[in-house]
Amino acid sequence: MKKKWKILFGVLILVAAASFITVQATGSITVNVKEISPEEIKHSFTEEGTVEPAEDRNVITMHTAKIDKVHVEDGDHVKQGELLVELNPRELNYTIEELRAQVRALEGERQQLEQEPGEAEIENIEIGIEHAKDTLKNAETRYEKIKEMYRNDFATESELKEAEDMVKQAELNLNQQKKSLEILDESFSPPEGSYEVIDAQKSALESQIEFLKEQKEEYQMHAPIQGIVTDLQVEEMGLANPERPLMKIRGNDKLQIETRVLTRDVYEIEESMEVSLVFERREKDVEFTGEISEIAPYAEASLSELGLEEERVPVTITPEIPEDIDLGPGYKVDVEFITEKQTDQLVVPKSALFTHEGQDAVFTVENDRAKIQKVNTGLETNQKVAIKDGLEDGDKVILNPDKEDLQEGTRINIQT
Repeated sequence: MKKKWKILFGVLILVAAASFITVQATGSITVNVKEISPEEIKHSFTEEGTVEPAEDRNVITMHTAKIDKVHVEDGDHVKQGELLVELNPRELNYTIEELRAQVRALEGERQQLEQEPGEAEIENIEIGIEHAKDTLKNAETRYEKIKEMYRNDFATESELKEAEDMVKQAELNLNQQKKSLEILDESFSPPEGSYEVIDAQKSALESQIEFLKEQKEEYQMHAPIQGIVTDLQVEEMGLANPERPLMKIRGNDKLQIETRVLTRDVYEIEESMEVSLVFERREKDVEFTGEISEIAPYAEASLSELGLEEERVPVTITPEIPEDIDLGPGYKVDVEFITEKQTDQLVVPKSALFTHEGQDAVFTVENDRAKIQKVNTGLETNQKVAIKDGLEDGDKVILNPDKEDLQEGTRINIQT
């Protein structure tokens, strides 16, 4: 057994000795080499971005009412105009029928124009005035609610304008009713002008009916935009409340990417600047482009991954999303901001550089031997540097200049 170990040990010594003799005989070392040729180099920085809808809308109601039917659930995809929720319009229906009855009564009075106006006529107009006052009060209350919601971005400008128009219409109706009473009081000959009085009363009542019918349409809530239902807050037989959104629709027709850039970097970018976007997939990353559409005029404080406070500026990007990928709100992408790009440059890894006699230099290979070549550098990135002077197309640059025993004149074996 000992004899076998002695033989094995002797073989190992012979192999080591042979290797040593070979190195001494050849005097060469093996290195990694790059044969350089013109290429593109770019200076950039990368931030994480989040896909967001270009538009999302809260679905709100102007009325406190019982909920008859909820047609959607969280996560449902809806089209613009699709029915979402139905409120119970029972009280509105009662009021509309009462006003229609008053219209029918006026039509009956019109057949009695020959009769002198009496207390019943005056009482009827006064009732109309009270109804008109109630309508105006409701319209003003509704307008104030919408104005407050508009300030808090829960209502649109068109909804605010519509509420304002309804107040003006209600004021007009009230004035018409008052005018009707004035005409009746000032009439020396009751039959004369009675047609105008009745027509004014009827017009005022019909205006109130139309106003309430428009309100009734609001009891059916439709999707304001195409998108995905989120934050559903209501259920059937529950109570809808103007102070709380029923749900949110997150638009998926148009998407944008939101990211945040350090204040030190924001001066290197500008609106309309193109960016590179990368969406990571298990099988293969997807690369596409986008354009900076907005740079916020302010910065926000946040914490870095190391827990340090930093200031970042919100940046919005309009992406050119390929048709073969399906991105949705909340997806993450890498956003590369290319701040400078040069083409046709001789580029080497920064690790290939070293300092020689106070100047940047690289090792090149000439006639199978290492040569120190001084260079002037240009554009730099985190990993690469462009060489302005000192190298030519086709030169072979040693990538590991810190290799042991590597020096000027060393014989080189190129690792393949």
